Amino acid sequence: MGYSTSCSLLCVAIVLALCWNINGLDITNVVGQYPDLAQFNKYLTETKLAEEINKLNAVTILALDDGAMASLSGKPVEVIKAILSTHVLTGFWDDKRLVMDAVGSHAKLETLLQSSGAAKGDQGYIYASLIGEGELAFGSAAGSNDESQFGFLVRTVTAQPQTLSILLIHKPIFTPGISDSTASSASIAHSPSAFAPAPAPSAASHLCIGLLAAASAASSILFLA
Repeated sequence: MGYSTSCSLLCVAIVLALCWNINGLDITNVVGQYPDLAQFNKYLTETKLAEEINKLNAVTILALDDGAMASLSGKPVEVIKAILSTHVLTGFWDDKRLVMDAVGSHAKLETLLQSSGAAKGDQGYIYASLIGEGELAFGSAAGSNDESQFGFLVRTVTAQPQTLSILLIHKPIFTPGISDSTASSASIAHSPSAFAPAPAPSAASHLCIGLLAAASAASSILFLA
């Protein structure tokens, strides 16, 4: 293999690696590695939440296994989207950081529902708390202190430091006005972000395509030379 050909292949490889880093997370591929999260993953796709999650630089997902997802059966898909949006934190939190920072300061943790603009009042925030003998639990900032409405941490599913944390909780987080009534589906359905059209290719994607085309063209020129 000639020097020019080797250089051209190296250019293409570098561009592909750059594009991988620019495009970032593919949450459905990550969650899809865990069979007990199949229904959760299904609704991430159907509600287009996966597309919103993939745009985040850092994210924490409070995932539900198939048994816990069964409690959402029969709810309108708009309501399921709103509920699952409160299970997506817009930042990186592992169990240790939650205990040290969030619980200690009683901080409100922002969810995707809040950042989307679809929340009313404190619906888009949750609290992390230590309950009983130090069990980590999550509850809506718009709810009461009734422990029966909390989702308790079961285990860490996976973590990529400062980027992605997936924590399994035992049941959905109860959020007044969303989880307790399908009547809220009308207002959610008409909110600007509830079912936005699938996004057009991002600027990063266009950049990747352009770089790859340029690298391919350069490799062709070098090859012919």
